[in-house]
Amino acid sequence: MKILITAGATWVKIDAVRILTNRFTGKTGLYLAKEFKKNGHKVKLLVNSHCLDEIRDRQVITYQYFDEFKKAINKLLKQEYFDVIIHTAAVSDYKLKNSKSGKIASGKKQITLKLVPVPKIIKSIRSLAKKSLLIQFKLETKREGLIEAAYASLKSNKSDYVVANALDDLSKAYRAFLIDKDKKVKLIRSKQALFTTIHKIVNLSQNNKIKVYNYGLLD
Repeated sequence: MKILITAGATWVKIDAVRILTNRFTGKTGLYLAKEFKKNGHKVKLLVNSHCLDEIRDRQVITYQYFDEFKKAINKLLKQEYFDVIIHTAAVSDYKLKNSKSGKIASGKKQITLKLVPVPKIIKSIRSLAKKSLLIQFKLETKREGLIEAAYASLKSNKSDYVVANALDDLSKAYRAFLIDKDKKVKLIRSKQALFTTIHKIVNLSQNNKIKVYNYGLLD
């Protein structure tokens, strides 16, 4: 199967030397890319170059800033078809209305930054890859309300599955919930279990079993 995996945080410029970003490292996406490659799939990885260490054996496209990520994924999906898209990248929700071309001088008593929403990349992915199996990720700070928020995101974005994480859980050990279109939920207790479950979904999809989420995988 031909698989596209996105990973890492997208940066937003404040000025020529400062950025806004989040704390995520892209390790989940890198791990999934490695495991799918080991299992014989053709993997293309779109990742923030800040996340890379030593990657030699898979196709890699790098970005750093939100605008670079948006341009890269739109170009990629217009040029190539992927059987599966696993969108783990922690994409920015906001950017500065007006970033500075130079460096904001230090020593100021106060700086006001005005943020505006950016387009939802997941919606562009689905629009450009209507026939791909799309697995998205959704993060909330607490587990309370997580399933409802993740399922609402799945429905809004027309994804096939959503992997939901609570920041409170991740501070202790890896925990996630895999949710399908029927709102069936599977608790995932490790990254290895996450790969194993997604790999089963991919294999079922490869065998042309339509609506794979109805085959008892999440029961």
